[in-house]
Amino acid sequence: MTTTTTTTKNTGKVYLNTVDRWLDTLPAADSDHFAEFAENCPSVIEIWVYAGVLDYPGSFNDLVRWIKLKYKKLNRREILNSEIAALHSDIQDLRLAVNSGEIKGSDGAARLAALEKELRSHIETSERINRSTDKRGLILAGADRVMRELTTIFKDDPQFSEPIDNAINAIWAKVYSELNTA
Repeated sequence: MTTTTTTTKNTGKVYLNTVDRWLDTLPAADSDHFAEFAENCPSVIEIWVYAGVLDYPGSFNDLVRWIKLKYKKLNRREILNSEIAALHSDIQDLRLAVNSGEIKGSDGAARLAALEKELRSHIETSERINRSTDKRGLILAGADRVMRELTTIFKDDPQFSEPIDNAINAIWAKVYSELNTA
């Protein structure tokens, strides 16, 4: 892992990464809101899209490293996939125990049915998480692209620059709110 140490001439502050330097350039309210969002949001992609709305100039990898340093994120997919693998292994072990006579057939059948039901439930949950994540990612990526294009089109026209920025922030808030309640 590489860290970049930068000192700004105006403030004399030392920055260990691009993200902290960028956050210091934002208004305090935006910086605080972004940090709160990054802390609470489980998706690095969503954090990246939101950073783009706030004109984050750095790379995705810099942002990911910053998130890993600042916030502990649970990898729900990884946890669920390990539980699925463990359940699958338990089912195989139970079948072997029933076949070898270590466990009575009727007892094994009931336990096997319960484990298989739990496994199916975990698989359905995993698929639901994947569909939801894919849908959210696509919607947010599309919204981000539209917002960036609008900003680029009107960047040289001061008459539209501020209203476009305000509209983008309002749209971002609405889209994100709708995705969280869906």
